[in-house]
Formats: sequence, structure tokens, C-alpha cells
Amino acid sequence: MFRGIAAAMTLVFTLGTGAFAQSNVSGAWDLSINGPEGPINSTCTLKQDGEKVTGTLESPAGTVNVTGQLKGKALSMNFQVQTPQGQLDIKVTGEVDGATMKGMIDFGMGQADFTGKKK
Repeated sequence: MFRGIAAAMTLVFTLGTGAFAQSNVSGAWDLSINGPEGPINSTCTLKQDGEKVTGTLESPAGTVNVTGQLKGKALSMNFQVQTPQGQLDIKVTGEVDGATMKGMIDFGMGQADFTGKKK
């Protein structure tokens, strides 16, 4: 009987902590991007609703809207920028750990790593 209760409590605790493993990215972030022509500093302001993430990214090139999702600690976002050659789709993948994040930005013709810190 005791083993059954202990096993049930372990299962409840294990499943219950999964909800708390979800990070929250809402707020302003300072980002440092290791671009192909050197470091780029930008600010990203995000809003999270469940797994859905929306917001804006401000950089020396201007401000763009971002959309994506956060599953656990895994962040994925997309945005587009206008270039002289046309619209460029950019994909961001990363990992959020409390007030920090890190990952990769795929520009389609290359990649850059980035780090972020919550303001």
C-alpha cells in the first residue's frame, strides 16, 4: 500500500513540475548578435500567451514584428526584413534559461549566434 501511494505521489510530482519548466519570455530583452560584419546590439520586446510569442525587434536597421512559440525552454521565432534584393525571411532558434537566452539566427544565406539578457 505504501509503495502504491509513494509511486502515485512521485508521478504527480513529476507531472506537476513539467508545468513549471515552461519559461516566460514576456518583457524586454537586450540582445547581442554576432553578425557577419561584427556585433549587433538590439532590443526585443516580447509578449507570451501560453506557447505563443509575439513582439518587436529593434535594431540599427529598424523595427520588425516577430512571431513564434516557446515550448519548455525552446524558443523559435520568425520575422521578415526588407532588403534591396527583396524580403528576407529570418528564423530564430534558441533556449531560454530564466533571464538569459542564447541561440542561432538563420538569415537564409548564413547564420549568426546570439545571446540575450532580460532587462
